[in-house]
Amino acid sequence: MSREWAALLAAAISGAIVGAATVATGSIVSEIGPVTIAFIRYLIGVLLLLPLALRIKWNPVSPKEFIAIFLFGTFQFAVLITLLNFSVIYITAGLAVLIFASLPLQTMALAILFGRETFTLRKLIGIVLTIAGVGFAVGATAFTGEIDTMGWVAVGAAFSSAFVGALCSVLYAAYMPRYPTLQISTMAMGCAVVFLFGLALMEGELGALPSYSLNIWLVLLFVGLASAVGYFCWLYALAHIPPSNVTVFLGLSPITATILGAIFISQPLALADFIGTFLVIAGLVISLWRRDAAQ
Repeated sequence: MSREWAALLAAAISGAIVGAATVATGSIVSEIGPVTIAFIRYLIGVLLLLPLALRIKWNPVSPKEFIAIFLFGTFQFAVLITLLNFSVIYITAGLAVLIFASLPLQTMALAILFGRETFTLRKLIGIVLTIAGVGFAVGATAFTGEIDTMGWVAVGAAFSSAFVGALCSVLYAAYMPRYPTLQISTMAMGCAVVFLFGLALMEGELGALPSYSLNIWLVLLFVGLASAVGYFCWLYALAHIPPSNVTVFLGLSPITATILGAIFISQPLALADFIGTFLVIAGLVISLWRRDAAQ
């Protein structure tokens, strides 16, 4: 398997893992604060990555680049998720997911602006199709009720969350060739854990850790493992293919969440779910299709 195909597979795995982790997190979010979940989730992720990362040779990191990696980790894991969690307080989760689905489109725009990619109509059509697919998948819950003033603030927060993810995805590309993927994954996630620890203390729920049930800890272990594997796959993909080709696979996350919801919590599948899945797959194929690959 070529590195490009391996990177595409890694991006697909990462996109699917996001959906699986979303379903798992949703099952405990009513019992634990969102910041505490994020802190424990990424702490477990770091602890799983660290033994593997220590087995490889680390490249020296200058203070300037360490600050950049710290900011990447903080924004990718803390700021992004905080904005997204804030948005679902005032708007439906479906609408927040639909707005967040603009991340690949924002990634392409930023990559073009920074000279990392060139514009192609084919890729634009593919990305728009994946967004439409997400719209079908979450449409039933996206547009229920009116949006008040705080609702529009929440819309801005969800869009800003996608912007943060897009910006980090584009800027990571400059650092990936300089460091092993395991090294930068562990460093960025570890920096985020330090930042999230302070927020978790302010949330005031860390003292309740010993009282968590076995089921809650199993879910936390799962999302921690998902975070470690998903983030490694994400960065590996960014190191080998254009950032918009990586982020377009996020269209798989709500589709994965829908399928897992049907399997594990008996959530019925509707025609819109099948249409959404078809559009996402069609968008991926069109976005990633190359003439030389077809010959």
